[in-house]
Amino acid sequence: MTKRMALTVRGKQHEWCFTVYGDPSSIGEWQADGLGIVVVENAIPVWIADLGLTRAWCFVQDVFNFKNPWSNE
Repeated sequence: MTKRMALTVRGKQHEWCFTVYGDPSSIGEWQADGLGIVVVENAIPVWIADLGLTRAWCFVQDVFNFKNPWSNE
C-alpha cells in the first residue's frame, strides 16, 4: 500500500521538499540513509488556511479517506 509522503532533501546550501508516493514500511530505511520523510495525512490549500477553515477541511479529508476524524492518531 502506498501513501503520500513529504520527502526532504538537503543539499550543501539549500533544502527541497517533494511529494512522493511510497510504501510507509520503507520510512525507516529512508531515514537511515539521511532523507527526511514523513507521511502526509492532510493537504491544505493556502486559501483554505487563509479563510480559517483548516480544521473543517481536514475533517472532510479524514472522512473521505476512511479515517476516524475524532481520533488523535
